[in-house]
Amino acid sequence: MKNKFNQISSKEWLPYQKSFQIYQNKEKLYKDTVRFFCNKRLKKSIGYYGKDFHIFSKICEQNKLKALKINNEEHDFQFILIDLTEDIKKIKNEKSFINLRNKILRSIKEKKENLEHRRFICIVAQNKVINKKYYPFAWEIAKHVGKFLSLKDEKIICLHRNSPELKDIFHPKKSHSYQLFFRKDEDDERNKKTFKRNNFLKNKSQKKSQKLADFSLDSWFILKPQRRSKTEILHPAKYPEELVDLFVKKFSLRDDYVFDPMSGTGSTQIASLKARRNAIGTELSPFFCGIAEDRCKELVNPKQKNLFETDKINNSFKLVQTDARKISKKDFKKIDYVITSPPYWDMLNMKGAENQAKRIDQGLQTNYSEDKEDYGNIDDYDLFVNELKDIYIKISKMMTPGSFMTIVVKNIKKKGRNYPFAWDLSNELIPHMTLCNETFWCQDDISIAPFGYGNTWVSNTFHQYCLTFQVRN
Repeated sequence: MKNKFNQISSKEWLPYQKSFQIYQNKEKLYKDTVRFFCNKRLKKSIGYYGKDFHIFSKICEQNKLKALKINNEEHDFQFILIDLTEDIKKIKNEKSFINLRNKILRSIKEKKENLEHRRFICIVAQNKVINKKYYPFAWEIAKHVGKFLSLKDEKIICLHRNSPELKDIFHPKKSHSYQLFFRKDEDDERNKKTFKRNNFLKNKSQKKSQKLADFSLDSWFILKPQRRSKTEILHPAKYPEELVDLFVKKFSLRDDYVFDPMSGTGSTQIASLKARRNAIGTELSPFFCGIAEDRCKELVNPKQKNLFETDKINNSFKLVQTDARKISKKDFKKIDYVITSPPYWDMLNMKGAENQAKRIDQGLQTNYSEDKEDYGNIDDYDLFVNELKDIYIKISKMMTPGSFMTIVVKNIKKKGRNYPFAWDLSNELIPHMTLCNETFWCQDDISIAPFGYGNTWVSNTFHQYCLTFQVRN
């Protein structure tokens, strides 16, 4: 296939499509971005805003491209890179961020007409803690720019340097930032509908909590789970016990009660029991609830006790086969920590997905259930987000004050549109809980598919958001 987008080979194209990238310095970040998004045959300039124009212009020159500062030039552009990382580092309060945001929005609106049709603007930005309050600045910028340019994708920029030390609150090691990609498309009403909510800057301060165990956690980590067993593979979207283990040891203490309202085949319960916590949860599907129950029983009281020497697990477990919307304190009198991964909307019902084809060939179930009450069968996006919001708020009111809830999700691409599921769900929960720093589970063991090759930028989503909230009740 002929590459009209950037003239690079498929060998170069594929590695860049991974939705997270580890960088040691800004020069390499700029180099990779310019190489992918710029095409010297277009004979148009590359726009830049930021504090490192000397680095950027040198890289453009090496690629036979002309770099211009967007604030000082009235030229046509084939690509614009806006690097806000140094500006955001200097922000001390909400007002100074709003001033920066409005300045950038004005500049982008002015330059929109000078941008080549169906070419990209990339914004590099990060979220930030100010006075123990976590501000999702990058998300807030994406929301506003997404009202007049199509939000197409994101990359997580993983950095090895540690973020500034903060005591008494959850603040992970290592740093990350976002590359947010917007495309100039036909004016379309769906751009205006991308973000409806406006609570990002209303997040509350995080409080010191006795439930915060003394165990470090990085803001991004690469995790390769063990192969699933014959019973575990029956579930179409199981998340790994190794992931649960990281968070259970950080946000709960020994003998605490760890709850998952959508237990599946029991990942949360197995990892919690192994970490010497009490494991509780609900599961709508009788089939998967039975698998989870059997796995927990085998772990706590193995049939072949003398085959392996293992420490006896004295903690308890309780699984209830029911809709999580129906639970009350009568079912679970104590909840010290919640970790869960909800359905990613109705994506498992999308026909033609590569993973679905493989499961069909193996005679395996492709969705969670056919139950109309199943969250994974809700086809209306806004209704889906609202239903999840309601259940998490309900559960938070049953939890120990000051404790934590971790929700593993990702943003969703569906039929050419980007749905920022992680951001939308956070936006709905911020009025009721305190959003803490997000962390990322990066998957480096999945094959890359050449989406959009030769035509446009589409990433392979290999990162999951691990959103953690602190309960304020």
